[in-house]
Amino acid sequence: MTIRFFILALFVMSQSAIADIDSKALIEGCREYVAIYDKREKRRLLAAVSTSVEEAMRAGLCRGMLEEHHQHQRYNCDSSWYKQAAFIAEQDPENYFYTRETLLDQACDR
Repeated sequence: MTIRFFILALFVMSQSAIADIDSKALIEGCREYVAIYDKREKRRLLAAVSTSVEEAMRAGLCRGMLEEHHQHQRYNCDSSWYKQAAFIAEQDPENYFYTRETLLDQACDR
């Protein structure tokens, strides 16, 4: 499962369309990431089988954005990937009006 996320994260980061990802897409991707991670903890092997390609892509987008932000931020982020993704997933995509960079910064501060 980790390899799957790594490959998806590389794919997402290599696409030029990454500049078009807004906070709403990031929130939805992190919801998928948290759901898959939680499912994996409960069912272990079945999580990979029961996860669709679309769900994995959205989750990979979240993880890729978190990794990229972590590499390029100006300060140290001590929060785990899961905690950051969980914070982002808790946001309401219809009522979140800040940029994705602000959202990533806020998640890192958790």
